[in-house]
Amino acid sequence: MVKFNRELVEGIGISPKLPENPMYFTQVTIPEILKIPNQKPDMEQLLAVIVQPKIVSVRVVDTPCALSYEGQHLSGYKLVIEMNLWEKIKYVADEPTQSVHAAEYEQVLKSVFVVVPCEVGGKKLKDLLRTNRIVVTPYVEDIYGQMRDKRTVFKNIALLIDVTFRETTCKVI
Repeated sequence: MVKFNRELVEGIGISPKLPENPMYFTQVTIPEILKIPNQKPDMEQLLAVIVQPKIVSVRVVDTPCALSYEGQHLSGYKLVIEMNLWEKIKYVADEPTQSVHAAEYEQVLKSVFVVVPCEVGGKKLKDLLRTNRIVVTPYVEDIYGQMRDKRTVFKNIALLIDVTFRETTCKVI
């Protein structure tokens, strides 16, 4: 028999709006076990999981032009995106005062890949990257948190990583 945890854990940092018609994107989930630092008191109840993703770097890698096993057309290029995830958990301490405590975590995630075209608006992808015309935006779609024991939290974050391109032409006025 499966036992469901019905306690309400607030997810803070969920994007209020997602892109309507993303063209170049990927979706990832990031499951993780977080341990309360030794200097913090034990947990009685998990209150919230807070998340803020930040892009650390973006680079272009060459790939074959082919059809992937998933049916995606590979253009010959992918963006490799490195993200830093800042996380915080808030909890009620397992002590008579039941004070609220927080623990912060910061980690660099593994690389995320997004298939992109060779050219956009007549400009080569590597030139767009060099001139800062590639915009990578992480959106937090969902945050799930569950207290496993007095010192351990399981959390899972669903992200949508969207890639857009800034205007490549200038208007003369």
